[in-house]
Amino acid sequence: MTVFFWIIEYIASFIEILMCCVFCGIFLTKEEFSDRKYLAFAGSALSALLIAGLNKIEIFSFVNSILVLFVIILFQLFLYKAKIGLCIVFPLIYAVILAAIDFAVSYFSALILQVDANYLLNHQNFSRILCILMSKFLLILTVVTIRKLLRKSIIFIKKYIVIMCIYSAFLLVSLHIMVELNIKNRSPETKLFLVIFFITSISIELLVLYFIIKTGESYEQQQKNELIDMKNTMLQKSLDETEQAFQLWRRSVHDYKNHVIALRQLAADENMEGIKEYLNCENELIQKKMFYIKTGNSVVDAIVNTKQRLSEEKGITFIVNAAIPKKCCVREIDMSNILGNLIDNAMEASQGEEEPYIDLTIRQEKTFLVIKIINQYSRDFSENLKTTKKKQEFHGIGIRSVKSIVTKYEGEFSIDKKGTEVVVKILIPN
Repeated sequence: MTVFFWIIEYIASFIEILMCCVFCGIFLTKEEFSDRKYLAFAGSALSALLIAGLNKIEIFSFVNSILVLFVIILFQLFLYKAKIGLCIVFPLIYAVILAAIDFAVSYFSALILQVDANYLLNHQNFSRILCILMSKFLLILTVVTIRKLLRKSIIFIKKYIVIMCIYSAFLLVSLHIMVELNIKNRSPETKLFLVIFFITSISIELLVLYFIIKTGESYEQQQKNELIDMKNTMLQKSLDETEQAFQLWRRSVHDYKNHVIALRQLAADENMEGIKEYLNCENELIQKKMFYIKTGNSVVDAIVNTKQRLSEEKGITFIVNAAIPKKCCVREIDMSNILGNLIDNAMEASQGEEEPYIDLTIRQEKTFLVIKIINQYSRDFSENLKTTKKKQEFHGIGIRSVKSIVTKYEGEFSIDKKGTEVVVKILIPN
């Protein structure tokens, strides 16, 4: 019978480790847990062997629980390769839920069967097997329910994770202390109180976890609202610049009409020298005026040409070497957002430099679309890229917007200071 009991203990440990993998996978990975199921099964089997060995020394003890928790945390770090803080807090939360379920079932069974709860926790018997079956069923039900309720990626705020970690550790220690104190007082009233305490512990832990998840969702929504506000601001700015470009076109048409009138008059007077001088003068002015850049995409053309004209008006030399591939994976609205934000940043940074310039490059390089913007910037470089604008309500949102777009296309974003230049480079698989 001893072998049978240890087989049950091993299966119980295996279920506990596997359910921990499922529970932590809800929060530590964006992919489906099935992608890691074979590794999780193998690791759970090996970890259960180690836990069974610890239980053979002593089935229930505080030291045993700490060692088991340590094994679980190490396994989650290996399985998910997530941040250490997250790989500690979620196994801790799981350990609180597991311990509370185990203790609640044990003490409730002790009340029903009229036996000592400590006997169920520390000795192999058929009553203990019944408790194990009930507790593991409740554990699986709890984890599966949480997994079904949380099917989307979650943002966690660091300070709340730290609070949750401290609270979970405190609650886990409290559960074990309550069990140790019960050894000295074995009255039925104490057992009933402990059952209520353990159930309350599970409820509070799940409520705190729910609060942290909702806080993360609120934070994510706030970020989305900021991006929407920024996009609206950018759209208004684009409309203003389009209006400026239209006014420039109207001015050009008006000037062209005046040129035709002037040339007709010179021709009517048969003043060939006057015509030549007039045309030479206009030719020199044309050489100084902005030429129209063609990138292969009309939307990008409009943005680049408008930004170049604005840069030239501010005394910033604008160099463009751009060719958009015919089959470009980046949507026009996203390309507008990227170029609009980055060129505006470069223009702002270039102001105040002795010989300001902006160098824009867009090209297809092997399987990547490369966007590179270089501008002169001789001052101190802040990695936080704090804005120098008077209005800071959209502080940093432009760069965050660009990064979010690049991430959406599974690309890479980098910004570096090289000498007196700031280099922004984007690589997007195309």
